[in-house]
Amino acid sequence: MKNDMDTSKLKAFNTYGGFNKNGDEYHILNTNTPLPWCNVIANERFGTIISSYGTVYTYFKNSREYKITNWCNDWISFTPGEKFEGIFDKDYNLVYGFGYATVLEDEEYIEKKLDIFVPVNDDIKIQLIEIKNNNSDEKKVKIKYSLDLALGVAKETNANFILSKCENGYLKFKNPYTQEFNDIESFLTVLLDEDLTIIYDAKNYSVSIEATVKANSKKTFAIVLGAYDSSKSNYIEEVREKFNTEEKIYAEYEATKKYWREKVVRHFKTGSEYLDIMANGWLLYQTIVCRLFAKSGFYQSGGAIGFRDQLQDSMALISTWPEKTRSQIILHSSKQFEKGDVLHWWHEHNNAGIRTYFSDDYLWLPYVLSEYVEKTKDTSILDVKTPYLEDKPMGDNRELYDRFENIDVKDSVYNHAKKAIMYSLSRIDEKNGLLDIGDGDWNDGFSDIRGQSVWLTFFMMDILKRFEKLADIVLDKDMIDVCKKYRHLFKHSIVEHTWDSDHFVRAFFANGDVLGANSNVECKIDLITQAWAVISMKDYKDLKDELELSLKTADKYLVDREHMLVRLLYPAFDKPKNNPGYIKAYVPGIRENGGQYTHGATWLAKAYFELGKDKEAMEILNMLTPIIHSDTKEKANIYMVEPYVIAADVYSNPEHMGRGGWTWYTGSSAWLYKIIEDYLGKK
Repeated sequence: MKNDMDTSKLKAFNTYGGFNKNGDEYHILNTNTPLPWCNVIANERFGTIISSYGTVYTYFKNSREYKITNWCNDWISFTPGEKFEGIFDKDYNLVYGFGYATVLEDEEYIEKKLDIFVPVNDDIKIQLIEIKNNNSDEKKVKIKYSLDLALGVAKETNANFILSKCENGYLKFKNPYTQEFNDIESFLTVLLDEDLTIIYDAKNYSVSIEATVKANSKKTFAIVLGAYDSSKSNYIEEVREKFNTEEKIYAEYEATKKYWREKVVRHFKTGSEYLDIMANGWLLYQTIVCRLFAKSGFYQSGGAIGFRDQLQDSMALISTWPEKTRSQIILHSSKQFEKGDVLHWWHEHNNAGIRTYFSDDYLWLPYVLSEYVEKTKDTSILDVKTPYLEDKPMGDNRELYDRFENIDVKDSVYNHAKKAIMYSLSRIDEKNGLLDIGDGDWNDGFSDIRGQSVWLTFFMMDILKRFEKLADIVLDKDMIDVCKKYRHLFKHSIVEHTWDSDHFVRAFFANGDVLGANSNVECKIDLITQAWAVISMKDYKDLKDELELSLKTADKYLVDREHMLVRLLYPAFDKPKNNPGYIKAYVPGIRENGGQYTHGATWLAKAYFELGKDKEAMEILNMLTPIIHSDTKEKANIYMVEPYVIAADVYSNPEHMGRGGWTWYTGSSAWLYKIIEDYLGKK
């Protein structure tokens, strides 16, 4: 095992691993990590997930719908989707970087190195193997690579339909019975195969390689797994030609690394070493490669685009990749119905998605649009015309999954965003003047409240202030008046109905009962209402005292300095008087039910910054940094998940206090980055 590294040179070393000097690589020296520590490696169409326990899986086009190899997220009895024998199977070290993973392994006098990367413009995974013989005798090395094929959503439903054959120095696989992807062929081939003994096994979906390595020399070859549409009949030959020399493969490897460095590496100096490591590469890498490209991780293989999700993610790219933000806004505007609501999520390959009564989805369009225009000054996006979706009524259903095609009716992006606002304003409750929560607002778990959302009303107030500037740009005087009028009305409703002596309440049930008030036994206070009260109303001097007090109350009940976490609400739901929704299905202190939900916790830092309380904001940001939870062995064993990417949630349940939950596939990475850039980037 290549374990001769001077660990004193690794930052935040915890006996499992640590960061290199620049913070842009994570070295795992003990792969017996508490949970699988992963790296997501992908371009916009093709990707793979590598873990400390082995390869998780590889996909093409859609990480859920067309898994090439089988995805396993059972960390107790983990079964890799792709298995090596002779390398990456016993004692090995790992190096994770932006766009690559390296496996290092020693066996007596033989050094083995496996570099795994996905080229930016090719639908393949290159696994470059270098075997170095430091012995004075010639050595033979055997390596076998086996695939647990899925060729669809899951192998259980596809195993009996897979066709495979060996021809011209490669294996080809196809599932002609998968409805959406029957024109896709996957393949496995070996490059730089001179002087190698290669046996392809079409029955067991594997390749065995025997390499003879002369004394004090090395041998290099590559195993390639890829996929293509059947219309590209010569794709395998093109790949073999494009990468037919060691120099060409290494050049592509360096080009891939360069691509990712240019996309994600920044040079912030926040005053916190751990925060700098995250902000100067890992946060943007997590956001782009996982959220925007792969849409997959160890804990979820989703494949779909969420209306609110990827829109928020794209805000982190406004200054570094504004074209991506722009294209995301335009795409999402085309997923709106003429009424003003939108698809909650959808799959791009077949336009299948889900229509719901979630009340915040559509409002992220005007929010992100206004942020984009303000930061880039690109007003041309307002005039871009995109179509609406065909209307398929939901009837008595609370949600509808179907295929939704675009109709011939088009509108400007500005009008799409305006329509979202007007649709939301049509759902104001006559009694308290607050917005309808629908089947959940930002918190999907509030699926049975069916009353009004205080958070959503704050969110709308902020949007109206922002959108007034866009209305001014397009000379929409009527909309300017609407923004001013309803912002004033909402303020009045907030003051009259939602202040509860030391904080703002969260919501009202359909029966009029309040949620998030001092009178509640469970959920006396919720984080995001306090944060967004500040974000949306900080300019009202007559509310200055209430806003500051609300943050003090949030700090008192929700910020746990001993365990370095920020609860979403307190106390957790256990036996609520009114059923708030599926949130109560979570064990108290887990995920949204009183755990740290990092996405929401970032907004507390934003609120502190908005009030000029930089010290308090920095304290929250540091709490949210995964490195602070894992820079010793003791901490890492409690936190359990990766130290280099943000976790969606951290448990506050006493039996699992401080344990990290869902990692990689979370929008909290984008928000944490954006807040650092917005408030610390110019300091």
